[in-house]
Amino acid sequence: MDKLLFKRILVAALTILALVYVTYLLISANFDMYPTENAVQASVTDSISTEGFVIRDEVLIANNSSGVLSYSVSDGANVQVNSEIAKVFSKQEDAAANSRADAIEQRINNLKDSQKSTLTGAVSVDVINNSIKNNLINYLYSVNQFDISGAKTGADKLLTSINQRQLLTGKITNFNSQISSLTSQMEALRNASGNAIGTVTTPNAGYFTEFCDGYENAYPFAKIDEMTLDDLKNMHSSSVPSNTAGKVIGNVKWYVACEVTLDQAVKLSIYDGQITVLFSEASTESIPATLRRIQKSDDSALVVLECDYMDKGLLEARHEPIEIGMGTYSGLRVSKRAIHDDYVSKTTYDENDKPHKERKKVQGVYVLYGSEVQFKQISILYSTKDYVICDISPKENVLFNGETISLYDKVIVKGDDLYDGKVVS
Repeated sequence: MDKLLFKRILVAALTILALVYVTYLLISANFDMYPTENAVQASVTDSISTEGFVIRDEVLIANNSSGVLSYSVSDGANVQVNSEIAKVFSKQEDAAANSRADAIEQRINNLKDSQKSTLTGAVSVDVINNSIKNNLINYLYSVNQFDISGAKTGADKLLTSINQRQLLTGKITNFNSQISSLTSQMEALRNASGNAIGTVTTPNAGYFTEFCDGYENAYPFAKIDEMTLDDLKNMHSSSVPSNTAGKVIGNVKWYVACEVTLDQAVKLSIYDGQITVLFSEASTESIPATLRRIQKSDDSALVVLECDYMDKGLLEARHEPIEIGMGTYSGLRVSKRAIHDDYVSKTTYDENDKPHKERKKVQGVYVLYGSEVQFKQISILYSTKDYVICDISPKENVLFNGETISLYDKVIVKGDDLYDGKVVS
């Protein structure tokens, strides 16, 4: 055999042998290595997503006068029986002039109130500074939400706070000249608009809003406890009468009707904590609610929630996506793949101070401490198909030996032949 060929064969054989040996070492080195995940702090809200339909005690306000309306109250205002909600003018220009005059009058009143509260020492600089900050945040939030009405209200409040600070810090002495100028503008607009040819009053007390959607009479408010799932599915709007000037929501209580699965209905029925509801298109904050009734059918259920909180954003909520919240759970997040059953031990002492060792099989996870595997019991607060939220500080007697996982523990999520006390090389 040619020596050169022999050398090549030898080199190839040695190379293959080296590769086999290296592969063996790598496999052996990783044989006892287990993938881990850190136990991290997490919060989750147990919720049901569905479509909600809002049912309120709503009464339409009729405008029996011919003409153009200039509203005297804003959306969300609390009105009394037979109180004025709008003036009627013969021309659009007159109504517009009256509306501008009302806005200027509000500015005058704000300046007078600012001057009065500041000069009497009713507020301090710290209070005003906090007010400016909060009003600025609220104004910017309304702008970002494209809430024109909220932005206007926020701007007015911000301006009032700034005016108060100017007075309190001595930047200006008073607003007399501004008030005088605004009063002249207001009187000129009042004279230009002329006299109203009529007024519109509300027949009921409650929250006023101009917004009407045709669902005001879709289902009788007083018969909410008789509502069925078919009633909910057959909800339909009707045309709003052309002479409608707005409506009054006359009851502080209102309801949200929705369809859920049978499993979700059971979950709601056994939950004994505070229920919340989030209208994602009308508000960014959940509001408190109570479960009024559940009516089950063959494959789903009707749920009616009762609410008593109202704000301007919720006045227009009707049929939209909602989330029913059933508590927020905070703890350590652990993958479900990591959960096993194994034994934990504890030592107790009798009256003679004699130790007794006890063992019990519990649910827990294997945690890697350096090169040693330890089994820790867990107390599950909340569970999904992929992970659980574990209580970081369970109540007394929940844990057999009082020990559980801690923040940033390396929880083993996969591996064979795991046991407490195993040493991983």
